[in-house]
Amino acid sequence: MAGFKFFSTPKPKGFRYKPIYYNEQKEEMREREERIRKELGLNDKDKPFVPTIRGQFRNARKHSYLSRKQSNIRLIIIIIILLLISYFVFYR
Repeated sequence: MAGFKFFSTPKPKGFRYKPIYYNEQKEEMREREERIRKELGLNDKDKPFVPTIRGQFRNARKHSYLSRKQSNIRLIIIIIILLLISYFVFYR
């Protein structure tokens, strides 16, 4: 009986949130500088060039949005064509 508490509510579970500041322009500039240094051969030998993964995710998301938009337009065109065909078949 000690485990049951009828009139008390449990406390919510806490969490730790550490905000992250991200400057998109600064990241893109740093990546461009690293790429140029690598092309010119001025890059440090100790530090290999690694592109940022955030830019890759952003590009993939943009590509997925564009393909989704194109498929929606294609679907609307197909529906319009089917409606026109059905109109000519049933009403003419």
